[in-house]
Amino acid sequence: MKHTALSLLIAAALPFVISDAQAQENASTAPQTTQLEKVVVTGSNIPRAQVEGPAPITIISAKDITERGFATTADIMTSLNQNLGALDNNQVTNGFSNGAQAVDLRGLGPNHTLILINGRRIADYPQSYNGDSNFTDISSIPASMIDRVEILTGSASAIYGSDAISGVINFIMKKKADGTTLDYRMGDTQHGGAASQRFTLTSGFSHDKFDAVFGVEIYNQDPLWAYQRDYLSSRTNDPRWTTSPTRVAAPTFAILDGDDNYIDPGKAQCDALSYLNQGTVQYLKRRSYGWYCGSLADVRYGTMQNARRAANFYGSATYHLTEQMELFADLQYSTSHQETYNTQLKWQNSYPINGDASPTPFYNTATDQVEQWQRQYFTYEENGGLKRAMIRNINNTYSLNTGIKGTFGDSWNYEALFSHAQNKLKAKWPALLAAKAQMFYLGPALGVDPDSGYLMYNAPHSRFYTPLTPDQFASITQDSIDHDKSRAETYSAKVSNTDLFSLPAGPVGFAATAEFGNQYFGLKPDPLSLDGSYFGLHNTVAVGSRSHSGAGFEFSVPIFSQLTATAAGRYDRYSYSSNAASKFTYALGLEYRPIESLLLRGSYSTGFRAPDLSYLYAGPSGSSSSGTDYYRCATEEPDLDISDCDWGSVPFNGRSHGSINLNNETSKSISYGFVFSPINNLDIQADYYIIKLTDEVQYQDSDQILRWEGQCRTGKLDINSGLCQAAVNQVFRNSANNITSVLVLPINAATHRTSGVDFNIHYLWETDRLGNFDFKLGGTYVVTNRIQNYAGDPFVNELSDYYDYVIPRSKANYSVTWSYGDFTTTLYGARLGGLPNYDGTQRLGPTMMYNASFGYRLAKNVNLGVTIDNLMDSKPGRDSTWTSYPYYTRRWFSPMGRALFLDLNVKFGHNDG
Repeated sequence: MKHTALSLLIAAALPFVISDAQAQENASTAPQTTQLEKVVVTGSNIPRAQVEGPAPITIISAKDITERGFATTADIMTSLNQNLGALDNNQVTNGFSNGAQAVDLRGLGPNHTLILINGRRIADYPQSYNGDSNFTDISSIPASMIDRVEILTGSASAIYGSDAISGVINFIMKKKADGTTLDYRMGDTQHGGAASQRFTLTSGFSHDKFDAVFGVEIYNQDPLWAYQRDYLSSRTNDPRWTTSPTRVAAPTFAILDGDDNYIDPGKAQCDALSYLNQGTVQYLKRRSYGWYCGSLADVRYGTMQNARRAANFYGSATYHLTEQMELFADLQYSTSHQETYNTQLKWQNSYPINGDASPTPFYNTATDQVEQWQRQYFTYEENGGLKRAMIRNINNTYSLNTGIKGTFGDSWNYEALFSHAQNKLKAKWPALLAAKAQMFYLGPALGVDPDSGYLMYNAPHSRFYTPLTPDQFASITQDSIDHDKSRAETYSAKVSNTDLFSLPAGPVGFAATAEFGNQYFGLKPDPLSLDGSYFGLHNTVAVGSRSHSGAGFEFSVPIFSQLTATAAGRYDRYSYSSNAASKFTYALGLEYRPIESLLLRGSYSTGFRAPDLSYLYAGPSGSSSSGTDYYRCATEEPDLDISDCDWGSVPFNGRSHGSINLNNETSKSISYGFVFSPINNLDIQADYYIIKLTDEVQYQDSDQILRWEGQCRTGKLDINSGLCQAAVNQVFRNSANNITSVLVLPINAATHRTSGVDFNIHYLWETDRLGNFDFKLGGTYVVTNRIQNYAGDPFVNELSDYYDYVIPRSKANYSVTWSYGDFTTTLYGARLGGLPNYDGTQRLGPTMMYNASFGYRLAKNVNLGVTIDNLMDSKPGRDSTWTSYPYYTRRWFSPMGRALFLDLNVKFGHNDG
């Protein structure tokens, strides 16, 4: 495919090539143009005067960030059309990386997007995304200190090494201080909650040979509670409540009998408890189960936006040793304190089984029957308010880059760099001690009931229906504290030359780089979260490191005056434990300009991702699971269909851990398109892309393991084969031949293919009397997005599989800015293509969101800004088929509503000249 695409591009370009003589003649009669400064652009180490190259780059400037109303870096990335993954965010409070924010270019997963600050790597977040892979958290990058963001989509390992499979996002911080700037921004939402304040100071100074610039940002964000939005405050907001008012309310107090039916507490008992959870507990019935005491408003206490207090510092210093040599250092430090409320803690009588607190019935001698006690949640009053049950994350990030750079010879540039980055996280999760709760409610065990085989307790129901005091609740709970850390260190050297030697069509550019370093990932949870001591909270440990070395080169070669070819290659090697992984990647590109106003371009590149530290070193983890025992069905009930087999659905403990036997994930990426400027101030871009990711790491499917085990043990597969030996050893059975657990491991299995079109249009209309109008329109349309989970499986179309993949086919945004004298206003709109409904039966209609901003220059160095986010006060897209709270997809919609921000910017020592 790669040769076909590039050949077509060359074939299309060559008929328009003009000779060098014609080019020189045209150049002699052309008007003189300003010589542009050459800078390093994301995707290349060779400085160039033009931002546009063989692969498309999207740029979001500080001006765009302000005008479009983006308050945080997460807001910036959410608006990005190429950011197509359904990602966790501050509304998702039960995840493995609570409070962190990721980016997922092209929907291939956040671990396949490389995040840089000033072209340099930062440490991974010290927890894994969804409990699986490493990723980079962007929430600690201060939006007010960003000069611009450069986004390169497609495989870029030939320049940056591992991870750049779906693209690179380079956050370039402000490095020039025009005097001292103070900026204060405050905001609030129309419907309450999520008020915020941000103060930023940027300054700098120069003395003799020393230059420095620095910035400080202080940020405070109040939480947004579900009860602050009427459509989130109760389960009665279920879209189907009016037609089917039997939605299950959370059982505040429920006792089940041996047949899993509720034992009716009586209306009087529930009425006596009705004051709990701020007066929402009531006598309720669940169809097919019976009566219990529950609440329809337990969901109101979740946070839909984290509380966050953060301080960020960025500084850059340069000492000019000579005119050709300088020492430099830049430092970034961030501390962030986030508070989140997930759900109220719950409890069921349980026993630790394979590292989990598994709910298990008991025989109650007080009632002479088998029972199961459920506190689906402890109430607001028992908690003693909300503060004591908050999840608290204290995150400290630090990065230092220092080295020497300069020039030598006629046109050589060099840089030698040491980079250190680390990320420390202290996470505090409220947790319920299963054994203490068991003792509090049931008392000591009285032996085993000979008939049922369950443990016996003397537990009168009056004990269960007596609410806890805050002190009693505190006696059975405590904070589960994790201490997690990640670190990355790199030594690197780069050289470049924009005029290595000359060809008839122009100078050849060259760059080379070499680096080595190491990475560390340490997920160190509370030991009690590993052995089932906490009810409903189970964690895992992952501690490991790897070393890395790499070297690469780049060339930019003018074939004709209108045609330039680029080539890059790089070799990387990663070492971990006793294993190693290495890969050579390369990239080829063409830029063809048949006329001055038209650029035709194309690129082909390969990429890879080295084995993930989280996948490599994840410790044992367990969870409740179920599946089909194919072996017993085949041997004990061979004449029955699997759906009728007595072992068609058996419970077991799902087990997993990392594996050091993983290979590199690899990718191939193609893009081709054009940039056209038919008239002054009008630019039109369109690019088609194809990315194929192979050997993608994912955890095995327990159902497939059970199928193989059954086939191997019944002789359908060779029992001595490596496949059978692995499958049989991953299924654990007891003396009665019942499955107790199934082990799944991460393997290189999946293939992911995606393709689509990006386009951007920019037009600046300048008038003498009405001011200037700046129009921008951009979008991404996904043509294909298919995944094959295992070799031999059919490819699944993620765009038509509405049930399993909640992703859009398109994203677009546009803005128009009007500048008139000292006044500027911008209207920004974002369109999200229709998402699948909850039932997975159809794709819903698209949704729109608008922001508006207004800026006015009050005085020479004083500017006032007003921003209205969500101008139309749009609510999250509703879906009549949705049955799961909050009745919309959290990963794509926000309940924030209309928000107003005021911004005052004052400059001192500002140089107008």
